[in-house]
Amino acid sequence: MILTGRIVRGHKTVYLRSMPDACAAGADFRDKLESCLLSLCKDADIPAPIWLSKNSAELGRFNKTDFFADQFPERVKFDRFVIKITEK
Repeated sequence: MILTGRIVRGHKTVYLRSMPDACAAGADFRDKLESCLLSLCKDADIPAPIWLSKNSAELGRFNKTDFFADQFPERVKFDRFVIKITEK
């Protein structure tokens, strides 16, 4: 599993980074996802988003989900944060 994070402001990508699942070696899928997501957020210097049920549904259906600015506990200077899962 590779988790890719992209920060979008308007129609421009201002951050793009991929995290291999090595950030949580040996863990189950949920733990790997959480660990990689937190690593992406730390690398991008953004707070961790609030995970909603729509994020679980989108991730399960499309292997990607969007977090909008109102899903962050602090004010952010971008429109959305997109994560996508790809297989190695």
